Order: sequence, then structure tokens, then C-alpha cells
Amino acid sequence: MHCETLSDSGKQISPRRDVEFTITFDDIRMNDKVVISTMNSEYRFAVIDPSSHKGMLSGGSLGDEPQEAFLIESLSRGEDGNWQDFRGLKTGARALFYIGTGRHLERVTTSKISRLTLVKAADRTSLFS
Repeated sequence: MHCETLSDSGKQISPRRDVEFTITFDDIRMNDKVVISTMNSEYRFAVIDPSSHKGMLSGGSLGDEPQEAFLIESLSRGEDGNWQDFRGLKTGARALFYIGTGRHLERVTTSKISRLTLVKAADRTSLFS
């Protein structure tokens, strides 16, 4: 289920306990921004290339300096206890990114996502907001 409400800061996707919210790869466009909130952290992903899921990631354990990253998928446990992947982001899951650090890749996995906000580039007044 994909649910959203429009606010001044963008489309806010906030969970109720019984409903999952998602942002699929098809929802994300160049210059969109995604705010990923977990219980203790907030990550910001500014989309550079939606076809490769490339963007600049900051927040959480990474700090405030944006780093080039690739959004891979979301992972969550199914009712059977096995890991399930989702091509995009969804509440209750953990976001998986790869960050390029020189000639190496570093894997970054968030805690469980509690809230998602998609700020569409077309809805912003400037590229810096």
C-alpha cells in the first residue's frame, strides 16, 4: 500500500501501526529528496540518478556531510521469519545503501524505518530547499 499526504515540506508518509507505507523506485525522480526517519536517526537522500538509484546520503551514523550512495533495497522479516526484500523503501524495513569510499564500497543499513517523506523536486521552490 502506498499512502501519502501533501504538506508544505513535501509528501509525508507516516505509519500507523497496522499499515505499511512505501516509496518505490518508480516514485523517485532526479533532484527529489527522501527523508528516512528511524527511532533514533534521520537520513536524507538527494537523488542524482534515479535509474541507478544514485544520490547523496547524509544523516544518521554518517553525519551531516553528504556522501555519494546507491539505494539498493529495503529488507524486513516476513511473517515466516525469513528476510524479504523490497525494491524501494518501506516503513518497518531497513534501508540498504552502498557508499563509495575511494576504491571500496561500504554497506550502510539503517534501523527500522518509522517514517518516510518524499519531497518532489517539482514541489520545491529551489534546489536547495
